[in-house]
Amino acid sequence: MKRTMTMLLGTFALAISILAVPAVAGSAPTGSVDSSNRVIFNSGSLTGVFEGNVPHITFYATNEVGRTTYQLNFRALLEFNMSTSSGENTYESPLMVARASFDSATWTPSNFYAIKDPSTGATIGMAFNFTLKSPMQIVEQTPPAQSLKPGDVVLVVKAYNDTKTMTVNGQSVKINTAEIKIDFVLKNWPFASSNDKLALQVNMHSDYNHFDLDQSTGTATVDATNDEGAGVMEHPYQESSSVEQDVRYASGPVTSSVNVGFFHFVNTATVTSASGTAQSVPVVASYKAEKEGSETFLKLYLVYPYFASGSTLVHDPSFGLQGGLPTLYIIAGGAGVAGLAAVLVIRHRHIQVQRFPKSN
Repeated sequence: MKRTMTMLLGTFALAISILAVPAVAGSAPTGSVDSSNRVIFNSGSLTGVFEGNVPHITFYATNEVGRTTYQLNFRALLEFNMSTSSGENTYESPLMVARASFDSATWTPSNFYAIKDPSTGATIGMAFNFTLKSPMQIVEQTPPAQSLKPGDVVLVVKAYNDTKTMTVNGQSVKINTAEIKIDFVLKNWPFASSNDKLALQVNMHSDYNHFDLDQSTGTATVDATNDEGAGVMEHPYQESSSVEQDVRYASGPVTSSVNVGFFHFVNTATVTSASGTAQSVPVVASYKAEKEGSETFLKLYLVYPYFASGSTLVHDPSFGLQGGLPTLYIIAGGAGVAGLAAVLVIRHRHIQVQRFPKSN
């Protein structure tokens, strides 16, 4: 009896584990633009929808029934200084110096183009650029206000035909086919002081709106349905030892989805000076659940050090899907196994009365 139950539970667990692996399509990425000027980008089992005039992204599993929809908004750039009472430099208690809102400007997508292997010339993926089209005003605490010019901010959006391992700042990074990589490119940020730092604000939201952040201290779970309010400081992201830092959109308590959305960011960026000299710089982060407009988001701040005028910064975040557990199936399966166990117990105790009519 125990062996039978073990086999049943093992079979059920295996079925769930198979369902939890996102499908990987063998076809190349595809893209289109709809009547609302939204860019639809498909890679493997992933669909990403880019709003046509602001860098707001909705993504989901393309063919999944009962799928969850994830939001990822590139929201703003914030310059701040970081002195604390202890005299140590940190990003935990920022005093904002200047802010540039991505939604205050207009953006334009390019045509799709092929990504070529530099060695063979073969096509290995597809990309498009999402570029700042109009001046983006930088609102400073001390006037006069400045602005970023058209072309100073570009999101280079890439997807690959097959799982690809690449070197980013001398570190190995793997991009799977259910993942879209974004090269965030920023030129000519006019720092007020060489002691300041710059944060890229990314707003994240989902139907369930809970998040799991893998950190060196373990997994931190954030309930982004609750606004932490203006009186709460951003929480420092204690980066793990991995090159890529993993922020996951948590599954709801009852869901049929077998995929979980994620946002990854690499713990270094590249700064290239006006003379062409490139160097790797560290990227740190902080986060907070906070309301903006009518919705509450997980606000993730990716923090870059000062870089000189005329320099270009490139950072490599990505978003996509990874395997998850469909809790609706687990609940149903668990109830089924419990029911089966009860029947087995009853039959064991009353085996002499178990008779069934013949089916016609």
